[in-house]
Amino acid sequence: MRMAPAMMVVTAVMVLPALTACFSGLNSKLPAQQRYVLQPAVATPPAAAAARTGSVEVLRPSAAAGLGGDGIAVLRPGARLDYYSNARWAGDAPSTLQALVIESLRNADRFATVESDSGPFASQYILGLELEHFEAQYRGDGPPSIELTLVCSLGRRSDRTVIVSFTAHSSVQADADRMQAVIAAFEQATAQALAQVTANIGPPTAAAAP
Repeated sequence: MRMAPAMMVVTAVMVLPALTACFSGLNSKLPAQQRYVLQPAVATPPAAAAARTGSVEVLRPSAAAGLGGDGIAVLRPGARLDYYSNARWAGDAPSTLQALVIESLRNADRFATVESDSGPFASQYILGLELEHFEAQYRGDGPPSIELTLVCSLGRRSDRTVIVSFTAHSSVQADADRMQAVIAAFEQATAQALAQVTANIGPPTAAAAP
């Protein structure tokens, strides 16, 4: 009489630390993915000294490799780019920062109108953005440092002349190596960078305007 082959049962055990990098493959037993909304606490700017003037179009930032999606990027020793597992931004990073820059410039009340590049009206000025850093950097043991670098260039639409170009950079150490602390540090770093944008971006003076 033939015997049925023995059935081998393999049980896989996976241990998840507080913050881990994502991996490929599907597993129905993984925790539900969390989506995080970036809500930086931006200080209300002082009242504008001059009347609002001009219109500006804020372009969607071009992003460095690995920063164009909704993954929360991690840079580990050895220049290894990774992402937190089971955690994503609510939208892709460039679009999120574009919306925050627009909101900050509107609150600064220096331009008459501030719109995105999908708006229906042509603007006098264009603000180009390059997202060079937007990641949690681990340099050893302990919590990561959040690095944000945004290159900003304001120019006239009519002749493509650059009026001002500068780099907004912020670096904030997370209080703990936990997701909530990391998100809070991202928000602080973003708030600092946005403050630099609003301090440096405004319509040209009457003498400089064409």
